[in-house]
Amino acid sequence: MKKLVLFFLGVLLCTGAFAQKDSYPELGAKLEQYFAALAGEPAAVQNSECDFLIESCQDSLVRQYVALKIYDHYLKSKIMGDDAVAVHIAQKWLVSGKVPMNSEEDLRNADIYVTFNKSSLIGSKAPEAVLKDRSGATVRVPVKGEYTVLYFYAPDCATCKAETKALQTLIDSGEYPFKLVAVNVNDPGDDEMWQMNYGVLKTPWMFLIGPSGNIIGRGLDTPALKILLAREFSSGKYTYGSDLQMERYTQLFSAYGDTLKVSDVLDVADYLAARTFGEGDIDSFKQVEGDLLYYLSQQYTEPYRDAIIPFTEKYLGVKDVWTSAADTANVLSFGKFLTELVSRTPVGTRIPDLKVPGTLRRKKCLFAKESKEGVFPLRKLRGKPGYVVFYTGGCSSCTKTLDEVSAVIASQKRARVLLVDMDAIMADDPALAETLLETFDLTAMPFVLELDRKGYITHRYVDLSKL
Repeated sequence: MKKLVLFFLGVLLCTGAFAQKDSYPELGAKLEQYFAALAGEPAAVQNSECDFLIESCQDSLVRQYVALKIYDHYLKSKIMGDDAVAVHIAQKWLVSGKVPMNSEEDLRNADIYVTFNKSSLIGSKAPEAVLKDRSGATVRVPVKGEYTVLYFYAPDCATCKAETKALQTLIDSGEYPFKLVAVNVNDPGDDEMWQMNYGVLKTPWMFLIGPSGNIIGRGLDTPALKILLAREFSSGKYTYGSDLQMERYTQLFSAYGDTLKVSDVLDVADYLAARTFGEGDIDSFKQVEGDLLYYLSQQYTEPYRDAIIPFTEKYLGVKDVWTSAADTANVLSFGKFLTELVSRTPVGTRIPDLKVPGTLRRKKCLFAKESKEGVFPLRKLRGKPGYVVFYTGGCSSCTKTLDEVSAVIASQKRARVLLVDMDAIMADDPALAETLLETFDLTAMPFVLELDRKGYITHRYVDLSKL
């Protein structure tokens, strides 16, 4: 629906259908429908959509009307996070001079708005400041490693008195552990940038800052703070890799079919991060990326397995996010284990110089049988290409793969396929079995490698049915 609304408006505006001043009420009504369609989308999405809409306006007067209408809407919005869109529109289109404002005073006000809000938007790092709390003690914010409520107030502000009482009630309940930094705006300390960095133009003015130092909520009252805290502290009860979540990822990736690439997997991870971490929702970020890690661990084809290392480096390496003992046990350690597995014998390296017992299969000719038993050096399969298939008994996937070997040999005249029975090796040569388990990712079989004639690995986790 959002795309249809966007397209419809874009066409109308591009044609100049609303260029006449007496048509502006109609345009205003259309824009209100547009805002309703975008409501609830992440700020990054709304920024992009609004930019597109403004850029679609060919008539300068229409462009001005649309840009100012969008800015005014988000400026006055009561939805937490919408101020990020107002800052974006003001900074990109209005303060920059790309779209003129109605007066110099309006331009100055927009400039002030950007200046006092751009540093403390949801999802951004809380600006560093040295302040005095209400007891007079010096406090440095953000406070790393714990949830912090930064509360700016004035002693003679009636609204502040009511908010302070409600906040104290929440603290006394002991329901959520957090550090309160209450700052009297009449005596904030020696830091000269606090007012601008935190946009303190009125009181009370409250922020929730996470353990990582990121701003989770701004412009809060106590009920809104309690909702955010409830969401944050529910994260410890989250179970990664549930059947429901795994099924959702299966449905999501099924859209790619046989064309799935590593870049597609990482694009999905990027999209999820933008919709969560990009909007300051650290809890949801950890859930969706943690679930994706568990999903990748259950997939044994090349795109998924090869995505594990870049995925863990980018998303499990995010600083000051995976901070709890549960994070370490359930996600970080698991990610490290998976990374170690898929780091073994990567594409582009030469296969280790090992000799293994197995069955060598190739296209039958006058001088060679189709099948040969023996001990074979992995580097000297000399296939064009060569395949090494590690398998085990009682595995339905292994049986299916073995059945597919004949088709591979028939379709690739110079292919050679070495079948390695891990059950037999474990029984007859435990030392070799241990070496193979330490050399290759044999956590799930069949495990199929593709080699060139010199023994260099060209593909891993090969699905023979796709050849």
